[in-house]
Amino acid sequence: MRQRFLIMLTLFLSLALSTQAFANAPSLDESQRLAVLAEAQQAYEQGVMILRDDPLGARVLFNSSADRFQLLVDDGVDNGRLFYNLANARLQANDLGQAILNYRRAQQYIPGDERVESNLVFARSLVRSRIATSGQQALLDTLFAWHHATSTQARFIGFSVCYLAFWGILFARLFHSGRFWRYPLLAMALGWIGLGISVGADLWSPSSDDDGVIVADDVVVRKGNGEGFEPQFEEPLYQGVEFEQLERRADWMQIRLPDSSTGWIRIDQAAMIDQSASINGKT
Repeated sequence: MRQRFLIMLTLFLSLALSTQAFANAPSLDESQRLAVLAEAQQAYEQGVMILRDDPLGARVLFNSSADRFQLLVDDGVDNGRLFYNLANARLQANDLGQAILNYRRAQQYIPGDERVESNLVFARSLVRSRIATSGQQALLDTLFAWHHATSTQARFIGFSVCYLAFWGILFARLFHSGRFWRYPLLAMALGWIGLGISVGADLWSPSSDDDGVIVADDVVVRKGNGEGFEPQFEEPLYQGVEFEQLERRADWMQIRLPDSSTGWIRIDQAAMIDQSASINGKT
């Protein structure tokens, strides 16, 4: 009990001091950011240390860690490692919706990262609402898994290598004719065309703009944009469910779930992967 009291007192004083220090500041300077980052990491590590013996105290520490990581995000710091650390803290604090949200955000900066992918898979396995992916979407996800699991930069390098190799092989055919050139030439052509389309898709039509995550429990999906409409499904949805936003009207958004079913939820019950879409009220 004494240990828990000391943890609560330390966190309260730390929060009060940090709130007073940053309340009137438009942004944090570099030293303040480093201090907040150190506090976040320390709180997380302390939470891990006492997790087995004091789960409640550990959860308080994980929440404190997440709040500090979030402070950096709100201050304009956005990189994959920060979102990954924030997601881990949210997951340990049993804030599943925010955990999945920030793992998805981390993917945008460090696609293909094994730790992000592994933790995201684990977090998704904890979601209470089980929604099967439609057959068409499952097929697309399988066919284009390589696109989502690799960075744009890596695919651009692959595109460049295949493109140069294609013309190199074509040039070599002028001096050494033969049918054996056909297969590597075809492979390089398919490579640079496929990778070029993949890179172009990232540059001109980012797919995450309309993707979101439900961050509340007992979310009633309705047939229209208002509380007066009947529920679309028999059971409510729980945090962690991912969706595609179709439309916004006032305080409501129409969403499409992985099984292709649609309905309306309140905007405050969800968050968008693309933060600019959330802030600007993207329609």
